[in-house]
Amino acid sequence: MESTKTIDFLKKPKIKVENLNYILNTKKVYANLYEIIIKKELKLYKYSYSVTPKIDEADLRIRDKLFKAANKKIKSIFEDFFYSGDSIYSMKKVEEIKTVTCSLYLKGKTDYTIEIKKSEKNERTINQNNIHKDELSKNFIEMIIRDILRANPRLEFYKGLYYITDEKKKIDTKNVSITFYPGFITSFMETESGNYLNVTIKNKIIQNETIYEYIQQYKNINKKDVQNAIKKNLKNRSFKVSYAKRNYRIDDILFEKDRTPRNQTINYEGKTINLIEYYEIAHKLKIKDKDQPLILVRKTDSQGNPINLHFVPELCFLAGLEDEATKDGYFMKELAKYTKLEPNERVNKTNEFLKLLSETKKESEEKLSSKEKCELYGIEVKPLNKLFTAYYMEETNLLGGNKKKVRSNDRTFPVLKKKDMTNWLCFYEKSNYDDAENLYNNLSRASGAFGLKIAEPEWIEMPNRSTAQDWTDTADEYFGGKKNDYDFVVFLLGKNDKIYPQLKKHSLCTNGYVSQVVKAKSIQKKGVMSVCSKILLQINAKLGGISYQASMDKTLKERKIMVIGVDSSHIKDKGTGVAMVATLNDSFTHFFNKEEIIEEENNKEKLQYCVSQFIEYAIEAYKKEKENNGEGPKAIIIYRQGVSLQQKEYLKTEIQQIDFVCETKSILYYYILVNTKTTFKFFETSKNNYYNPGPGLLVIDEVTNKKYFEFYIQPQEVTQGSATPTCFHVAYGNLDFPEFIAKFTYDLCHLYANWQGTVRIPNVIKAAEKLSKMTAKYTYDKLNPKLEKGQAYL
Repeated sequence: MESTKTIDFLKKPKIKVENLNYILNTKKVYANLYEIIIKKELKLYKYSYSVTPKIDEADLRIRDKLFKAANKKIKSIFEDFFYSGDSIYSMKKVEEIKTVTCSLYLKGKTDYTIEIKKSEKNERTINQNNIHKDELSKNFIEMIIRDILRANPRLEFYKGLYYITDEKKKIDTKNVSITFYPGFITSFMETESGNYLNVTIKNKIIQNETIYEYIQQYKNINKKDVQNAIKKNLKNRSFKVSYAKRNYRIDDILFEKDRTPRNQTINYEGKTINLIEYYEIAHKLKIKDKDQPLILVRKTDSQGNPINLHFVPELCFLAGLEDEATKDGYFMKELAKYTKLEPNERVNKTNEFLKLLSETKKESEEKLSSKEKCELYGIEVKPLNKLFTAYYMEETNLLGGNKKKVRSNDRTFPVLKKKDMTNWLCFYEKSNYDDAENLYNNLSRASGAFGLKIAEPEWIEMPNRSTAQDWTDTADEYFGGKKNDYDFVVFLLGKNDKIYPQLKKHSLCTNGYVSQVVKAKSIQKKGVMSVCSKILLQINAKLGGISYQASMDKTLKERKIMVIGVDSSHIKDKGTGVAMVATLNDSFTHFFNKEEIIEEENNKEKLQYCVSQFIEYAIEAYKKEKENNGEGPKAIIIYRQGVSLQQKEYLKTEIQQIDFVCETKSILYYYILVNTKTTFKFFETSKNNYYNPGPGLLVIDEVTNKKYFEFYIQPQEVTQGSATPTCFHVAYGNLDFPEFIAKFTYDLCHLYANWQGTVRIPNVIKAAEKLSKMTAKYTYDKLNPKLEKGQAYL
């Protein structure tokens, strides 16, 4: 049944800090916020608009696409503008009615007309007294800051990021070559203590290898496969052209014989010429390979009509890093010199943003510089001479076997719940015979410290250079029946480690059995005992064992809370994968899992309903657990990653369905949006020095949103670079435990089975993230129903 109940964001509750019995002490912390001073009165004009044919108010996606398509035309009227709801705002006064037409191609071509006219009471004065008052002022300030920065010729822009072109650094290693551009993103934040400009360091990476060179690496593969592989790996990637300050996104790679620089023509200054001629005339560039494939980018022209742009791979460079680059330890160490900034470095670097606003250079004599723009607007941005209040929560007590207290840095401890490892298989290639024996011997040596029992496996020796199919066919002999004959299998991979995706897909999706993949090189180095200890704890968790549990609030058992984590990932050429994980016991250490893969393009309905359907499945699984005696949970806390506060309309249907399920079953709930990419940085400070906060830092007031219920937690101890807190926005629900939720969330950050110590998010959402990424990167398929309980995907 569908719910139409209106659901709104929860308002900020009044929390008395003295009622939080888990607070140990209070600290004053630095936050990367800047004060904005407006020295003049500025005029902002409001214009109403109507769209024909009419667009449903709730369909933000189409409205956003329409304004993106019409952007150039509207800018020709207002110069700079922003739109909000049913209005357009600009600093330019326009009296007469204006009409803009453009086309959108969704499920077919639709021609839209946007009629813009002056609103009643359309004039608004913005000054220092009212810039802190509403959303309108926020958008206005962001528009002005954007305009000032766009006047700076040292900057290039990509979406919300502006990066500094003359401070680029080239990083070259044996296998990787990139150019690193330092940059910033900004946002105007409405906080309890005022509205400030938040400035965060964000960088851009451009590969030095051209896309043409990237394509040439595939030339030894079968022709049909190479084209598919190239398209799959390059589609939707961002790239930069060598001859202009522009970034684009790849829609397709054209391999047809008549789509080359030699054959592709364009109209340039009234003449039809091919791309070779165009680049030589317009940019003084010579194309070497006249028959290379072309990059296709779909855009809209100034009239709002769709056009195809063609780019020559020789002149294009990919943005971002390849997976292989992130595996190159030496390269990542070199990159870390620029990205892993210590607190003092980060604060000083962030303050350099102010220099960009006072830049005197300009693109041409006719245009204003950034400094002149600041003077024109009468705006000043300066560091905020203010510290904010933060709190430290008490340490979470972790209990292993025999109620022994466990700390995150303990190397050995008796596990709380152990699973015998006496009935298992070990696959290895003949050339890795010694590695297989070494693995078992070290697992045996490490097991005693955890109280785990391990017996010698049944050995399965595979011929050297066996294919993935050889391995999975052999595994079928042992795990192909209705009942598995073995508890789990270890796949030991040597030089054949590229078969990892096929093995995980066979294990997690096709046949549904527990597997552990170990790379031989990981046990050939120093620290093999540490590696084997982690493998043992991971296998124990996959089999349903528990390393330790958190000693939490004693009333939790009575509350009968189920915790759910939801994460989504884009699966290349398939759509969206949504992974969901729910706890089934009162110590939050037993799990139920499910996935949905939304294959149809733009299938919002299925995406919006899958979480509420999962909750119903999870409730039934909860009832079947012996300790719950057939009773369902009394409360549910849902941690949702992968959507933002700005996507409120998108979430509306999902929340309505969750609310309906919970109301029908008399279950209270909280729905919490989780953001690990927050732009805030919090540092302790003393004598102009800055330090990372310790684990357990809680920010619950002063710099949190003044309207909504949110808090920040720094769960981990950070010893390299700068700490980034996690933001939790308690968006919806009726659970009404505002004092309880922060400490509960922090406790859950200690219980992720695949890591000893704290992680940045609660265990269920970290597990959902792991399952989601495993699906998006390796298996491309849903979890086998046999593995719905447990955590075989760790």
